Amino acid sequence: LVLHLHLRRRKSSLPYPPGPKLLPLIENLRKLPRNNDIQTYFRWAKEYGDIFHVEVLRRHMVFLNSAKATQDLFEKRSVNYSDRNHLHMINDLMGWDWSFGMIPFGERWKRHRKLFDRQLRASNVSTFWSIQEDRTRSLLVCLLNSPENLAIPSHMNRNITASTIMKIIYGIDILPQDDHYITVAEEALAMMAKAAASRAFLVDFLPVHACNIKVKKVPAWFPGAGFWRKAAEWKKITYRMRDVPFDHVMQAMGQGKVSPCFVSELLASVQAKEIAEDEVEMIKNSAGLAYTGMSSTMVSSLLCFFLAMILYPAVQHRAQQELDTVCGGRIPTFNDRSSLPYINAICLEMLRWNPGVGLPHMVTDDDEYSGYFIPVGSTVIGKAILHDEETYPEPMRFSPERFLSPDSATRLNSDPAVGAFGYGRRICPGRFIADNSLFITIASVLKVFDIEPGVDDAGNLTLTEAAFTNGIISHPESFKFSIKPRSSDAIALITQAGDP
Repeated sequence: LVLHLHLRRRKSSLPYPPGPKLLPLIENLRKLPRNNDIQTYFRWAKEYGDIFHVEVLRRHMVFLNSAKATQDLFEKRSVNYSDRNHLHMINDLMGWDWSFGMIPFGERWKRHRKLFDRQLRASNVSTFWSIQEDRTRSLLVCLLNSPENLAIPSHMNRNITASTIMKIIYGIDILPQDDHYITVAEEALAMMAKAAASRAFLVDFLPVHACNIKVKKVPAWFPGAGFWRKAAEWKKITYRMRDVPFDHVMQAMGQGKVSPCFVSELLASVQAKEIAEDEVEMIKNSAGLAYTGMSSTMVSSLLCFFLAMILYPAVQHRAQQELDTVCGGRIPTFNDRSSLPYINAICLEMLRWNPGVGLPHMVTDDDEYSGYFIPVGSTVIGKAILHDEETYPEPMRFSPERFLSPDSATRLNSDPAVGAFGYGRRICPGRFIADNSLFITIASVLKVFDIEPGVDDAGNLTLTEAAFTNGIISHPESFKFSIKPRSSDAIALITQAGDP
């Protein structure tokens, strides 16, 4: 005990990491970027270096901005950096307390994680290849039949992402339009995106919930008060998103009509072993998180792909040359992946180019790093790692070549999936599914389509820039593009692929 107190006193005598100048009381809240504006964090990373610190009403926030700092803390000291802050807004008011992504690090979290890893580990995801290839071919048919001049296609989420995930997790084939499961899930995702704005979390920086004040008594002038009241309504949506598709699988299993899927396989193992009922609840929780955890990242990456192909046509042309050489007159499959290094490099660059913010980690014990003090309870976030200019020069330039040697045989730089899908023990367990969907979609689309800038009402080419939304998951701002079959042979390939 004496040694522990001595070490703690020594650490606490160290300075906090550098950061924006502290302002009195609530004024520092105004320095937090609105809606998790990641460009502000990139600017701070340039100014303050690998690690910087912001204090808001005695709550400490530490930002990591290099691969080294992230690895040193989230990987090498993962026991101390794998917890979550209890977010009153998200967990209690909005009803996400069941989500294992929000569960504190401990035995309950580990049991949830084992369920995911059992079905979605790297060695097992090849069992889902046929589903992903089938859904991608449906997307090709959908794009062929779409208007030539498109805004960001709303059906992309439904056709490739939503349908793939719902089939893998629940064995459910969704409707082409107005599917009930997807409507509820997308509504839950939308409310999470709104809650992700920094200033919507003010309730977590203030001791209001400790005072047990009821929502209806929160004054109208209180920051985020209206949002706080809406959270009670959104809580019902959160639980519907989790419960309804799970109940569908349970009912189908009872009737002997279930399709093999993540949920049915885990439930079968539970029934076979007669495990406690709380494990069934954990399967429901894990499945409910799968859609929200994977879909946003997958959709964002695919939308970034279309934008990048417009802005960097040379990348598109080189990729198509590789596909033509390797695949000839057929659509790519997963078996081609090892022979397509440039397509793989595009996938890596897609993950790096427009990273989201991700969920923060929490420190469970006082720590020291690079001569700085990181107090217990600090919120620690990996922000600008994938835009670190020392590792990725000209980070806003889309350049798959940064991952390849001149002969395209050797991968350069570290894998950006580590940053895109999280860090340490909290890394996304569905990342292998998401990565596979990204690969097969990019390869298939580029094999049969040319992607070009769209035109305005006067027939002039639209000028598109790399502009992105802010938030936990970042999407490109709305843009138009033109997508055309590369040839009559390409049309035949698409038509053939769409036949049952």
